[in-house]
Amino acid sequence: MKSKLLAALLLLSTHAAAQGSYISRLWNTKSYNKIIEFASGAETLSGRDNMIIGRAFMATIPSQPQQAIIHYDLAVQKRMNSEDLYFFRSEALYELKLLDAALADLEKCLEFRKDHQKYLLLKAAIQYEKGDLKHAYETYYAISELYDKQTPFYMLAVISLEREKYYKARDWIDANMLRFEPGMDFWRMTAEQQVDIEWRIWKDYEKAQKTLDTLLSFFPSDASYLKNRLNLYRVRGMDSLGVWAENDLLSRYNNNKLPLNYYKRGSVKVAEYSKDFGIIEDYLTFRPKLFGNTKYTRFYISEYGNIVGKHWAGLEIHPQDSTKKIWDFHRGKTRYAKLASDTSYLGFTALFDTPDSALIMYNDFFILQSDSSTTDSIEISSPEILQEVSKKREVLQVEEIPKVDSIDFPAHNETQDTAIIRQE
Repeated sequence: MKSKLLAALLLLSTHAAAQGSYISRLWNTKSYNKIIEFASGAETLSGRDNMIIGRAFMATIPSQPQQAIIHYDLAVQKRMNSEDLYFFRSEALYELKLLDAALADLEKCLEFRKDHQKYLLLKAAIQYEKGDLKHAYETYYAISELYDKQTPFYMLAVISLEREKYYKARDWIDANMLRFEPGMDFWRMTAEQQVDIEWRIWKDYEKAQKTLDTLLSFFPSDASYLKNRLNLYRVRGMDSLGVWAENDLLSRYNNNKLPLNYYKRGSVKVAEYSKDFGIIEDYLTFRPKLFGNTKYTRFYISEYGNIVGKHWAGLEIHPQDSTKKIWDFHRGKTRYAKLASDTSYLGFTALFDTPDSALIMYNDFFILQSDSSTTDSIEISSPEILQEVSKKREVLQVEEIPKVDSIDFPAHNETQDTAIIRQE
């Protein structure tokens, strides 16, 4: 009896081993769906087989982390104690945003292999996503000391910016610009960081412009870089280059060389100024006629991000001279008209520096520009009709008209005797 029982157990163990070996071979051939077919009998399978089934659920598109965790838990219950198992379960928990549980599994992984790069990177990412910036910074710093990897160096700058430690962020960014290979992904992201911090925080517009120009040398068609270049020209007061950059954007728009969202929005920011009360943002409308004849719009934005004011202007043809144009200027609810000596952005900004005494109300402007010697055709309801003159000639009667003897003129057919004239 004992020998039969022993034989049965040996046969069962051999069958299970064969099954495990078969599931492993399926994993090697990436037959994920076939592996998942064993999920219903997972209770009878080994811990390693359950781990492989869990990985198969994570390999599907889209992945199924909830199903994967069921099999990872089964593997743990079957007394499987493996750093790989805890790491795989940590990834699934991370996908489900169960961050504390994911972090706990990573700590178990680190008990197997202290300071292992893969485990530390995921640990730092989870700490960052939890909002634990202090510990995330410490973990990324430890990685940067142990391994020469780009991710931790970049993330140290990111976290420093988010913690508003701008001096430290500037140091990391400057170092990373030299550390990373120009033109590659991490260099590009770091260059974007440098443009932003030098522009917004330190107000070093020249340094921001230089970095932006370097970005454009690698990515000359990036619309966000082109827009920032224009805004930096404006804030630096480089008017000629600002007009050129604005025309370049408009040309790209007309030739369908801008991203689709610019066409949906129909406008682009062409200037931004920081003021004591907040920020001024100016926008160019690509096709004014589609937006109520609006060419430029100025928004006043409070320090809290709320729009507290809006002015806009468009161009119209002068009523008396088609070669001239006038600004149709809306300052709040008041509407003005002004002869446009400059129809570019500089002409638009000049409107705000114009004193009220030099601005004319819109309707009054057209009345003043109308020709006063010409009768307004809208006042004539029918053609003008002249009065008829009497056909009978009127004779004025004058009392006691003096009579004068008439003078006899020779008739044209009578010939005078020249001899008589000589005698006289």
